[in-house]
Amino acid sequence: MKEPEHSHGHPARHRRVLGTRLLIENPHALPATEVLRHLDVDAELGLDDVEVIRRRSLVGRNALAGRKKLPAWAILVDQVRSAVVVLLVAAAVAGLLIGEVVEAAAVAVVLVINTIVGFATELRAVRSMEALRRLAATVADVEREDRRDELDAVELVPGDIISVEGGDHVPADARLIEASDLTVDEAALTGESEPVAKTVDAVAVDAPLAERTGMLYLGTTVRAGRGRAVVVATGTATEVGRIAEMAASTETMQAPLQAGLERLGRTLSLVVVGVAGALAGLALLRGLDLHEIIEVSIALAVAIVPEGLPAVATLTLTVGMRRMARHRALVRRLPTVETLGSTTVIASDKTGTLTANRMQVVDVALAEGADEQRLWQSAVLCNDADIAPDGDPVGDPTEVALLHAAQNAGTDWRHLRKQHPRCDEVPFDPATKRMAVVTDTHVHTKGAPEVLLDPHRHTELLSAADDMGGRALRTLVIASGPAPGHPVDDQSLLAAAEVLGVVGLADPPRPAAIEAVKACHQAGIRVVMITGDQPRTAAAVADQLGLHAQQPVTGAELDRLDDTALARVIDQTDVYARVAPEHKLRLVQALQTAGHTVAVTGDGVNDAPALRQADVGVAMGRTGTDVAREAADIVLTTDDFSTIEHAVAEGRRVFDNIRRFGQYLFSWHLAVVLVVTAAIALGADAPLAGLMILWNNIIIDVIPSFALALEPSSDDAMRHPPRPKNEPVLGAATLRRILTQGALVGSVGLTSYLLATTTMNLDLDTARTMTFVTLTTAQLLAVFNARTDTGSGFRGATANPYLWAALALTTALETIALTVPDLRNLLGLTTLGAASWTTALALATLPLLLTQSSRILRIPRTREVARQHRA
Repeated sequence: MKEPEHSHGHPARHRRVLGTRLLIENPHALPATEVLRHLDVDAELGLDDVEVIRRRSLVGRNALAGRKKLPAWAILVDQVRSAVVVLLVAAAVAGLLIGEVVEAAAVAVVLVINTIVGFATELRAVRSMEALRRLAATVADVEREDRRDELDAVELVPGDIISVEGGDHVPADARLIEASDLTVDEAALTGESEPVAKTVDAVAVDAPLAERTGMLYLGTTVRAGRGRAVVVATGTATEVGRIAEMAASTETMQAPLQAGLERLGRTLSLVVVGVAGALAGLALLRGLDLHEIIEVSIALAVAIVPEGLPAVATLTLTVGMRRMARHRALVRRLPTVETLGSTTVIASDKTGTLTANRMQVVDVALAEGADEQRLWQSAVLCNDADIAPDGDPVGDPTEVALLHAAQNAGTDWRHLRKQHPRCDEVPFDPATKRMAVVTDTHVHTKGAPEVLLDPHRHTELLSAADDMGGRALRTLVIASGPAPGHPVDDQSLLAAAEVLGVVGLADPPRPAAIEAVKACHQAGIRVVMITGDQPRTAAAVADQLGLHAQQPVTGAELDRLDDTALARVIDQTDVYARVAPEHKLRLVQALQTAGHTVAVTGDGVNDAPALRQADVGVAMGRTGTDVAREAADIVLTTDDFSTIEHAVAEGRRVFDNIRRFGQYLFSWHLAVVLVVTAAIALGADAPLAGLMILWNNIIIDVIPSFALALEPSSDDAMRHPPRPKNEPVLGAATLRRILTQGALVGSVGLTSYLLATTTMNLDLDTARTMTFVTLTTAQLLAVFNARTDTGSGFRGATANPYLWAALALTTALETIALTVPDLRNLLGLTTLGAASWTTALALATLPLLLTQSSRILRIPRTREVARQHRA
């Protein structure tokens, strides 16, 4: 056997050609022989083991860098990096310094509970996503030293000769040197919905990725045929690797809720410092000693800081996450749940998201006098596809679609193939666009209309084919006839078949996606399609979905637009076709610059950078690639666009409920601050001890607030536009309700304290207990004021069983605090007489009665305004 030239005879040549890098620029534009020469490899022999080791030392293994696993300690640190936590830590430390060990310990317990709840929930979300990864390794058929072997794909190096056939996953980027009826599904990389016919021919240097027919790319799948190729790039040097690195380098956007809670925390910090300073000044003027000043300041800090906020916010998002999971949406990051509710634009991939990524026969035009059953019989006999017993398709998607259509038409194609075995064939050739099969007595053909239809004999069928083409359908002509009784050339064999009809195929929109797009439009959410597919196909699908699809903008056109021009285009165009990953990323960034909250959906490697950049990245879990899932915030296990509609509705429900419990929670803290500050300003003792405030903060903050967080979604959740991106968690209207409710509850609490100390002449402990009962009961009843902004707070309350359970539990815990001696003494409470109970409970009902009465009085006026508006 001849010694291969490349093996050991020319070490200098290796250094000259390959040197320090194994890189070929634009291999798709070079003849295969030139690529082989550049890589210094014999296509018949392959590399030797020594050269493989040397090349691997230069380029490394054929693997992508995985996203680092988030350690548990990092998740824990995230839970304690907030202004609220810092304030509570400062309060606990100050308590220890003045000897208030019990109060300091109580604050510390609250901190630990909040941290554990948040940590456990975040950890579960992160780990559940990591478990979703597929770990199966790709195997490559490699030729080395004149022998073929199956190796783990990570062992490949540039210059390796690989072989592929139907069903194989392409293990690296490679330049084809042989191709026989080879078609490759590149949807995951380019967005092209139909398999690409591959040849060994070079193409133009500036050909888009989807049109480089002489190349194979990592992560794509061979649908049919066979091929041999030389590896030109591995690992991060591949197209997939380049996109993965682009995605990894893209910064993730901070969720609106995260930003809002951080702003709120910083504001609270300033409020605590300011009010505590003012109160300390008042205390000094009254002549209190330093110990008393610090004790009062700690009590006020505890009163202002919402200890339950982190726990309730986390639990609310967790409930939203689990509700989304029931709709087949797996959430990776908790704040994403709420961010979906503020989404203004959904930028969706087409193939596999808005469509099923499954070719279907959608139209049939029969020739005059032709029998449809004969058409389907020929369609399945002139067909190389198969469907496995478990339902998995094998072969070209177009041919699989023909099998399904024939089966639906009543043709038992498996039995038919056994009855009429194949005797001869003319394989499909991308150049001739036709295929023929000879069975025992007949020839069956299929091919492109321009090849098999006669312009003079088949005018009606040509018109039907043109109409199908105008609707972006892929058209195939089916023909059949008696086989010649003697050997003939291919052209004569094809001429023996009589045309039976034209079949139109497409990857149509999912029916649920059409309804989901309509629902999104009603909710004020714009849907934009961004695809790597052909403009005509994209426009046809967009038109069926109800998108503005008059003139799709292509990636090449985007390249010619500066940022100012692009800003105008994104306001007018809903469909973008033939786009590369860089284009998708730029479009998402432009939408965000325009002030939109953008959700991006996709399943392919080409979607990863945009998924990472988006405010919410949504990847497909069933057909999606690992790279896309790693870049996303949410993974849909159904691969269905309609799931996103449910997720957006859930996000809106979560935000509405966060506002509900936010109003309830902060109105309570405002009430306590007002009572304490007013009493001290009037020269009285603090009306509540620090532990009383802390106990009520834990009970009132968490239990009723969490019940409000579980309020069901309102019917009009998807009938109003999304809120502005910069709108705070607690908007102006919510703040007004906080001030009103806080003032009402605080007023009855202060009234109760002043009556106890003056009119009723009660001692300090009894006065504090009476104030405690008044405030607690008033706030507990105020939960009905927080349920809704208008109308009765009792309307629909039976639909939330958690509300009644929370009221019962809170009442039970407050009863225990008042009746169990050890706990009562610890909190500084005492027993009350009948007069004190009567006064406290009567005062406690006033905030509820006043609020509900005012709303009832406003209802006729609201209806009149609505009637005039409709008129």
